[in-house]
Amino acid sequence: MYESGVSTARVYEVKKYNGRTAIEMDYIEGKLLSDYLTENEKEKDKYIELFASIHHELMNTSIVNLNNSYGRIKNKIFNSELAATTKYALFYKLKKMEFSYDTIHGDYNLSNVIISKEGKPYIIDWSHVSFGDRKFDIATTYAIFVVEDKEDIGNIYLDKICELEKIDKQYIFDKLIFAYIYIVDRYNKNIQDKIYDKMYDIIKDEEV
Repeated sequence: MYESGVSTARVYEVKKYNGRTAIEMDYIEGKLLSDYLTENEKEKDKYIELFASIHHELMNTSIVNLNNSYGRIKNKIFNSELAATTKYALFYKLKKMEFSYDTIHGDYNLSNVIISKEGKPYIIDWSHVSFGDRKFDIATTYAIFVVEDKEDIGNIYLDKICELEKIDKQYIFDKLIFAYIYIVDRYNKNIQDKIYDKMYDIIKDEEV
C-alpha cells in the first residue's frame, strides 16, 4: 500500500519477536480520527466529511497484487450460521454482483485513520485489504457504524460518501447483507447475535 502511494506507515521488516510475528514499521505520531470525533462532537460533520473523502481517495487508488474480495465473501457466507438454503441463495446473489477492481480496505473505520501532528491523514490496519466493488466497502463501513450503535454517524458518512461517489444510497443497502456477513466473526457472541438479527431482517424483506 505504501509503495502504491497510499498514505500509510512504511513497513521495513516482518520478523519474530519473543516467539511471535512482529512488523517493524514507521511510528506515526498523531491522534485517531475517532478520538477527534469524541472530543469535538459539535464538529462531527467536518470529521466525517474528512473520513469520507479519505475513503473516496483510497478506493480510487490503483493497487496491484491484491486478493479478490469475491472469494473472501463467499467463504464468509458458507462459514456463517445461516441456514444452508439461505447460504446458497446468497451465493447466487453474490455471483450476480457487479465485479470491479476497486481498492477495498475491508475495515475502514474511524479508529483506522490517524491524523498526524502536521494534520496529514494516515490509513492503518490492512489485514482485510482486497480488490472488488467499492459499494461493498462502503456498505462494510456503514455496517460497522450500525453494529457499534453509531448509526447516526453512519448516516452522515453515507450521505457524504454517496455524494462524492455520485451514487444512490440504495446501491449500498443492496450490499449490506454481504457487509454484515463479512464482519460478523470479528465480534463477540452477543454482537454476533445482533448482526444475525439484522441479516435475517434483510433476508425477510428481500425474500432471499
